[in-house]
Parts: sequence; C-alpha cells; structure tokens
Amino acid sequence: MLRRKGKKLFGGLVTPQDQPITMIGEGISVAGTMQISSGVVRLDGRLEGKIIGPGTLVVGEKGSFQGEMEVDNLVLNGKAEGTLIVAATAHVTPKGKLYGKIQATHLVIDQGAVFDGEGKTVRKEESTPASTG
Repeated sequence: MLRRKGKKLFGGLVTPQDQPITMIGEGISVAGTMQISSGVVRLDGRLEGKIIGPGTLVVGEKGSFQGEMEVDNLVLNGKAEGTLIVAATAHVTPKGKLYGKIQATHLVIDQGAVFDGEGKTVRKEESTPASTG
C-alpha cells in the first residue's frame, strides 16, 4: 500500500492526506466481487465482476473493467464496460473508453474520450450512495 502526501492526486479527485492506494497491476486479472473502503484502488490490470464501496477507482491506461460498479469517484484512463453508479465525480480522460450506462452526480468527459452508452447526472441527494455490503 502506497501513501501520498503533499499534493492532489488523480486530477484533484483524491485528497492527499494519507490516502492509501491499492494497486492491481498490469497483467493481473481478477474476477468476482471486490469491496473497497475509503481510499483509492488503481486498476492497471483487468477486473471482471463487481466493485462496490465508498472509495475511488482509478482505471489506468492499460486497465480494463467489465461489470457493475458502485463507487464514490471514478477516474477512467482505460476501458470500462457495464453499469456504473458513481456517487460523486466520474471523470473520463482523453484516453478513457466508456461503454454502457453511467449515473453520477458530476460527469466529466474530456475531448478525445470515447463514450458509447447512456449517461445520467443526478443531484447528490438523489444519487445512490455506494455501500459496503
């Protein structure tokens, strides 16, 4: 687990105060349900299934997610397919590719990103909070 201090991480979505970062490295494939607590999970490999929790998911340029997701924040530099519910901010960067349905309080899609699907933004009080169970 890495700890970063001193500056904002991942486009400012992550506060720097002692934020733990868990990494799923390139070349690693995971299938099933993953529950995350507060903190950051960086995905540079492949995750197929479900990811749930109040943390932040960062999908790296070579990372790939397929399935269902309920997280607080998402930074998508790689590929995601499925149904994504993001309680706060979802940011699809210029190299990001999103296929499927997404619901977020704030949805940012940068120029150059790929988005093929359905998007819905909701007010914070309407959004489905990420759960841990």
